[in-house]
Formats: sequence, structure tokens, C-alpha cells
Amino acid sequence: MDAEIDTEIVFCPSCRHGVRVGITPAHRSGHANLPEGGQLVCLDFSGACGEGTCPLSGRSGIVMGVRLARSHLNDGAFQVIHGPCSSCGEMVGLEMLDDRHAICPECDSVNEYVFVDLEDGGAVALTGR
Repeated sequence: MDAEIDTEIVFCPSCRHGVRVGITPAHRSGHANLPEGGQLVCLDFSGACGEGTCPLSGRSGIVMGVRLARSHLNDGAFQVIHGPCSSCGEMVGLEMLDDRHAICPECDSVNEYVFVDLEDGGAVALTGR
């Protein structure tokens, strides 16, 4: 983990086992549209969590993946593939959130992709644009 936060183990009804959760640090200052306080983040998010609603947060499951990726609390949780970011246009190591969403480490945008497996075991991301 790149940063440290206090974590707790809680039972996740979707995963059917204990998962590590924590609260991200609150923003020190910012615009009025920033949330007050920290955000709940699941450090054990997986691509399967992106489907449906997260029982811990009550939000879309992909929200937990986005929070985890943006927090950099467990960068090892995501498979990284190289491809173009459809927001900033850079060729980057996209962090795969699930089978069709990835987050750009340069601009933090979430984009939809089609992932194509290559014969050499690699993969490539193609944007829907």
C-alpha cells in the first residue's frame, strides 16, 4: 500500500467473507463540490464487485473501485494494461476496474473500454470513441 489509513475488517454480504475497509483522509481545503470528510473505501475491491450495488456503501459497486484506484491505497488490486485514455489522450497504464471500465492514472478519469486479449497473454484497451 502506498498510504496508510486505519482499516477494519467487516463482513461483506456480496463477497461472503471479511474485507478490509477504511475511510480516506478528508480534503484539507477545496471547492464546495468536494465531499465533507473522508470516503468509505474497500481495500479488497475486485472486478466482480463492480456489478450491482455495493452492500457496504449502498452505491454502485464500481464507485468502490474508483475510490480505491484514486486513493492509491492498494494499487496492486488492479490489472494494468496499456492503452489510450479517451479523456486526456495519453498512452498510459490503465487500471482495470472491471471488464469494461478503467481509470487513467494521469487524469483520474474513468472510461469505458473494450479489452482485447492478445495471443502473447497481454491485452489491449480500445475506446468506444
